Amino acid sequence: MIKGKIKSLGEIVIRVNNMKIMTEFYHQTIGLEVIRNSEKFTFFKIAEGNAGHHQTLALFHKENPTAFEEKLNDINSKNSSLHHFALEIAKEDYDIFLLKCEELNLESTTEVFPWIKWKSVFIKDPENNIIEFVCYDENIQE
Repeated sequence: MIKGKIKSLGEIVIRVNNMKIMTEFYHQTIGLEVIRNSEKFTFFKIAEGNAGHHQTLALFHKENPTAFEEKLNDINSKNSSLHHFALEIAKEDYDIFLLKCEELNLESTTEVFPWIKWKSVFIKDPENNIIEFVCYDENIQE
């Protein structure tokens, strides 16, 4: 076992085909703050993290090599095991978020998880990655 306690999620990286469209979506539609942007990558701040490291979403252009120097030229759902990633929202923002999805014509679906008292809204980004917006609701009955 690796020793040391994990403090928080550091980052999620998504390989993308179209940096411009995906960057605009996560910045303008979702509202994430851009930390740094280039033709090859965009880093967004999700939330404060631990000891100065923000919780981050990063978009990497598909032609950038991975940490193991692999190139992912053909991105499709058959090449990834990513099911979705979740971003936490406040319970009081849940209905506002649903309304905003409707106003922006974003296809969405909802689900309630009574065993853990979560309720979620799921949407897709322009390249069909599924994003879950989840909140804790103590009023959900098991």
